Amino acid sequence: MKTLRSKFLVFILVPVITVLLALSVLSYLSARDLLIAQMKESGISALRASAEKLSASIVQIHSMLRMISLSENLEEKSDSYRQRLFVRLTQVPDDAITSVFMGFPDGRFIRGKDDPLPERFDPRKRPWYIEAMNLPPGKMEGATEPYLDASTKRPVITLYRRVFKGAGSLMGVLGVDVDVILGSQSITKEIELPPGGHMILVNNSGTILLHPDERAIGLDLDYTGESLDIKVSGDIKNQEVPFIQYIDKRFGAKWHVGFHRVPAAGSSIVVMFPMERVPKPLRLLTLQMIAVASPFLIGLLVLLLVIIKKVSQPVVDLTNSAVKVAEEDSYHNPLEVKSSDEVGRLTEAFNTMMEGLRQRDFIRDTFGRYVTKEVVEELLDSPDGLKLGGEKREVTIMFSDLRGFTPLSEHLSPDQIIDLLNRFLGKMADIISSYKGTVNEFVGDAVLAFFGAPVKRQDSPARAVACSLAMQLAMEDINHQNKEQGLPSVSMGIGVNTGEVIVGNIGSEKRVKYGVVGHHINLTSRVQDATVGGQILITPSTYEQVKDIVFIRSSRSVNFKGVDEGVTIYEVAGIKGPYNLTLPEETRDTKPLENPLAVSVFKITGKRVDGSPLAGQLTHISTPWARVNLPEQIKLSSEIRLDIPVPGQVESECIYAKVAEVTDKGDNYDHLVRISYLTPALTKVIDIGS
Repeated sequence: MKTLRSKFLVFILVPVITVLLALSVLSYLSARDLLIAQMKESGISALRASAEKLSASIVQIHSMLRMISLSENLEEKSDSYRQRLFVRLTQVPDDAITSVFMGFPDGRFIRGKDDPLPERFDPRKRPWYIEAMNLPPGKMEGATEPYLDASTKRPVITLYRRVFKGAGSLMGVLGVDVDVILGSQSITKEIELPPGGHMILVNNSGTILLHPDERAIGLDLDYTGESLDIKVSGDIKNQEVPFIQYIDKRFGAKWHVGFHRVPAAGSSIVVMFPMERVPKPLRLLTLQMIAVASPFLIGLLVLLLVIIKKVSQPVVDLTNSAVKVAEEDSYHNPLEVKSSDEVGRLTEAFNTMMEGLRQRDFIRDTFGRYVTKEVVEELLDSPDGLKLGGEKREVTIMFSDLRGFTPLSEHLSPDQIIDLLNRFLGKMADIISSYKGTVNEFVGDAVLAFFGAPVKRQDSPARAVACSLAMQLAMEDINHQNKEQGLPSVSMGIGVNTGEVIVGNIGSEKRVKYGVVGHHINLTSRVQDATVGGQILITPSTYEQVKDIVFIRSSRSVNFKGVDEGVTIYEVAGIKGPYNLTLPEETRDTKPLENPLAVSVFKITGKRVDGSPLAGQLTHISTPWARVNLPEQIKLSSEIRLDIPVPGQVESECIYAKVAEVTDKGDNYDHLVRISYLTPALTKVIDIGS
């Protein structure tokens, strides 16, 4: 017994139980179907008979109208004679006929009863008269839809006939009112319904005319809100359905509901009763079957308990494990395989699948440490995710770089450098991810990110600028942690540019990187190079898309290498809208030195000293700003190194800085520089304000 099939055959599908259950079910179903079929057939027959009887009564009344108009010579009779005739006709044995009358073109109205009419009653405005006047040529008679009688306010059907004079002109309209309720009651009494059932009369619009509960009269058949009543009401309103019947749920139980249309009366007879009152013989048969089968069912229950104990527990374990994996991402130890049947093999397959999912999530989480979640999802979930190639797309590129990190790293241990970089890059990556940016790569202390890929977004420039502001604001916390770790403070410059690049998977079949390439990457790098610490500069292409929501501190035109014309760059101070971020105002005041220091100033290009030194004087200094007098002008945004001799030392100490402003003093040039890094020994030599 190594398969589930063999176990079920031995423990459950015992031939005797199978035969017993099959016979019991077949007997029950056959008896039920036969009873329902007979009930439906007799029900629709009774409805049809009632509808035909009501139609026959209406035909009989039409015959009476034709006889009156042809035999009584109404044209020559007086109004008093006509009224006596109508009174006699109203007194016929049929209680449903409530009035016989005639309306004339001049507004006169003669009828066979004395119920008061509304003030200023005009027969020419009543439904029966209007319909009679609108009959097509050649047609003499008709019947109205059920409506409320003007005097009794009860639902009636008027059967009418046009009467012409001998000369061919219209004499008037002869009519008979049939009380719908009285006429229907005599018919519906002939249908015997089960307890709880009732007969209803409705017009073609689904409005109830006759109901055992008088409160329902005048309401739509679907007033109960039950789906079965709504369905039948819809069928009645569909004039193409002559009759129909259903057995369905109503008020939480099965009901039989059917109707048959009475075209001549503009109405339908509806019958409905609960099915639970019908199959009494079937219930008795069911009780007998249960009494006979009970011992066998008890035995089957014992067998099922044994099977459940042997089979269900592994299935329950599988279900619980699958729920933990699906809902909680919880990968526990493999399940124990307790058998070699289908359940055992399913358990083995589940363990294999769970291990595969664990490895997949490990890859996803590990990969996610190098690129953003969106890139991971696109590469792992898309069939073509790892396919080489790309597309042209407009993105917003952000390039950030720590100022003076190279000389700083020369004075720190490897562990300190890694600790500082991990803290800085980890914080920056989290901020970029929160603003839906994609980190393209980390280049030492620099971060290259872009916005607008792999997921296109219309607000990429705004998110890139807001992200840059959030990164600059986060530097205060990073420097606070650096101070606690005994590390120096650092500052960062950020450049932002928007343009069309190639974005996609770049590399070879063995090694692929999702990234961007193009001229605008280089331009963004050049813009970043023009920043000083704590500054954010954006290009015109970005500015034009965010100018309505950003605060600009200043702007200037810069000639970049590889760009023919000067580029206006804008310094961002804050952003409005949903972001609401603002950089603190930074004063550029510096403290004058009591005794200016002689310095040798070197220009730095690409992290290397370029050319011979310039002799100058350090006149002011207050972290992070300083002023240097030089005999010649150094361009804005240039990186420089200031070498300062220290008494008692062979080697000079140095300051790394970036030129922020230049003032022509006539015989020299005053350079305001932002300090990127200064050696710790200088703080002991120079009184540096803060």
